[in-house]
Amino acid sequence: MYAFKILTEHRLRFILTASGIALCAMLMLFLVSIYRGVYYGSVEYVMSSKADLWVLQEHATNILRSTSFLPATYEGDLEKISGVRSASPVLFILASVKVNQVNATLYLTGYDPVKGEGGPPVIIKGHNITSDNEIVIDKAFASKYRVSPGDKIRIRDDSLVVSGISTGTNMFVVQYAFITLAEAHKIIGFKNVVSCYQVCLDPEVNIKSVQEEISSKLENILVFENEPFLKNNIQEMETGIVPLLYTVTVISAIVLTAILSLILSVTVLEKRKDFAIIKALGSPPGFISWLVVRLSVILSLTGLFLAMMLFFPMVEIIERISPEVSTKTSVLQFLLVTAGVLIISFFSSIMPVRRIRKIYPLEVFM
Repeated sequence: MYAFKILTEHRLRFILTASGIALCAMLMLFLVSIYRGVYYGSVEYVMSSKADLWVLQEHATNILRSTSFLPATYEGDLEKISGVRSASPVLFILASVKVNQVNATLYLTGYDPVKGEGGPPVIIKGHNITSDNEIVIDKAFASKYRVSPGDKIRIRDDSLVVSGISTGTNMFVVQYAFITLAEAHKIIGFKNVVSCYQVCLDPEVNIKSVQEEISSKLENILVFENEPFLKNNIQEMETGIVPLLYTVTVISAIVLTAILSLILSVTVLEKRKDFAIIKALGSPPGFISWLVVRLSVILSLTGLFLAMMLFFPMVEIIERISPEVSTKTSVLQFLLVTAGVLIISFFSSIMPVRRIRKIYPLEVFM
């Protein structure tokens, strides 16, 4: 294959160019994986909830970046409403803790273990909390601070025993931790407030009618069905991280385009006389242009192959160094990045192809 022969004439250049493409592709894959990791870590708590309705303070629309305070007495008022099977209070506290003589931050989630709603989505090690002196922490937090079930975490004047480790609770910048509602009230110093209520309804009840009744009977509240509430949290999560990821991805795409355009342009200049001979011999229209496109595609595919070979070892190293960096991968994201790199390879061929049009067959005789 003539295109491959041209590339292998300068093997070091070929290897360096493919390596540069691989790095750009790995960065794109990593950014998509980070997005999916943050996505699931931020909203898995809401996604896994069995609640039919969420009740929050009137100005709050999510639990990620909204503060909500409601009276603890609303629990009884909610359970008196026809069609309500249970109303589980939850209290969120962004708290500083001390673990292994190091200060850290946790998104404490106080809930009632008896009712069950509001607890960790999945316990992967140990067991759920059963008493006020226990805490369940996230896997990333446990790895970062080398904490295992049975160890203690100091919060104010209390030392809570780690009973279990959960997953799906890593919000990248901070992690969920789960304690009893009574312990959460003790930490903040008063017991007459909660952040929200997760309301479960009786089967076959009309959700809209119960939602309207709750809104009419309780003051200073907003009532969300689970799906709209999940969308609110997803939107809030994306507002915080998506612009950054888009910016870095666009920069990576520009760098990749520049690398390919530069290498292809240099190749065209080096092979200018050869291309002039090919034209003089009567090559079909577009033959040399498609040759340049093939050069670009071969470089891109080689870089993609290297990226996919090195991606998982790279992620494993990063997650060992920084356990809070949680990634999730899928076949779809590999296909999307592959398609993106191939599209970039076509765009990178535009400038070198324009140079080819300025090569004239008469140059052979000059």
